[in-house]
Amino acid sequence: MRCREGDASSLKEMEMKKVLMIAGGLLCALSWQARAQDASTETTAQAPQAVVDSVGGQPATTTMSGGPAQGLTREQVYQQLLQSQRSGEAARMQELFRGGN
Repeated sequence: MRCREGDASSLKEMEMKKVLMIAGGLLCALSWQARAQDASTETTAQAPQAVVDSVGGQPATTTMSGGPAQGLTREQVYQQLLQSQRSGEAARMQELFRGGN
């Protein structure tokens, strides 16, 4: 039985697609493996032993904006609140974000 010319080209196309799919799958698997190894070797910042032993977990080491945490005391935060209320900054922020009591 003889193959027609159209059948031979479609067989070649199927073989080529199969090879490309296998190559793509291997490429994805290898890049995933490399990324997994990179993630496992990253180091994390260690908290001081006194903080680790304290109740309540670890404090945040960065602020929401990405900067280093300042470590303010409650009194310092309260003083900043009073200052923002005196300067009108708190009222501007409430108006800006439509906040209120």
